[in-house]
Amino acid sequence: MENFKKNKGFYTLIIVLVLGFLTGVTLCFLSNNSRAEEEKKLANQLSNYRKLLKGQEIISGVPPVSLTSKNVDASKQDYDALVKQRDDLRLVISAVSTNRFVGKENLASSDLASSIKQNVDEWTKLAADKDIRMLPNEKCDFGFRRYIRNPGTSPKGATLAKVDQQLKIIDFLYTTLVEARSSSPARTAVLLQSIDREPIETYEIIAAGKPNAGSFGPVDGARGENDEFSPTRTFRNPPLIDGLSFRVRFVATTPTLRTFINKIRTSGRPVVITSIEINNPQPESLKVLGTNTMANLGVPSQAIADQIDFTATPVLGSSATPTAPAKEERKVVVHQNFSEITLQIDYLYAPEDKPTSEAEPKK
Repeated sequence: MENFKKNKGFYTLIIVLVLGFLTGVTLCFLSNNSRAEEEKKLANQLSNYRKLLKGQEIISGVPPVSLTSKNVDASKQDYDALVKQRDDLRLVISAVSTNRFVGKENLASSDLASSIKQNVDEWTKLAADKDIRMLPNEKCDFGFRRYIRNPGTSPKGATLAKVDQQLKIIDFLYTTLVEARSSSPARTAVLLQSIDREPIETYEIIAAGKPNAGSFGPVDGARGENDEFSPTRTFRNPPLIDGLSFRVRFVATTPTLRTFINKIRTSGRPVVITSIEINNPQPESLKVLGTNTMANLGVPSQAIADQIDFTATPVLGSSATPTAPAKEERKVVVHQNFSEITLQIDYLYAPEDKPTSEAEPKK
């Protein structure tokens, strides 16, 4: 210790050198381990690369597929073909973007409620202008009865864009039905019973058993309205195809139904008819249409017999000069029937089609 005190600088230098040596040895050891790890990773990569160049046997008996420029080009072509097929299928399902119905994102609940009320009022006025009749004791609310008949309620949360999308689709279906009527003065009337939609929002049941009009969610015991329905058949197939279902119920003649279907089919919209039901109309429906009798399927046989002049037919072998045939006169044999028609219609779209903030032009 006495010697250390006398040569303090020398011993301090020795200690520093020893510590430096130990630090160098430690760093060399760690560096060597890191190098070994890198060499191992590099060896694995080289091994994988050699395997790729050698090729992978995909099908037994077929030469292995290797990573050559020819195979890379072929793989890229296959990928591009798959992308094109996917886009073509999406186009078939969802149609071109300009023909899709897209709900507005970031839409305020109050704005949507106001839009629903405004549209229902406009549709009701259009019905009066175009002689689209409705049952006097059952006013049509076009699928939005819960909002029209419960002032102060409105869609909330994640359903806003979907309900706005339904609003646009119902507008298309209704205006197409209005346009399906003949433009002739003798056109027959149409009785619109209802346009129903598939509910995508539900009321939450409170303790008293009454629905809480301001709350939504997939809760058991949720209630539906008369103009909401569960589809009996649909083309949706998640996650490949999704859709929204609607039901149009009206009383009209066959030409109106045929024109309505053809207009939907040629509209370019991603809309399909999933089911058609045709029944005899109820007496109250015929009364609203201005008739209280069922349309005849044809003229009674006795009436047809009374219209035939048997005396004008020459007797075989007689020398009498046959009389000139009577002028042909067309007579109605089959009358236009009023039918109660129920159409279930699906709006289809690809699940990856997301609502945008772009607002469609106001009608």
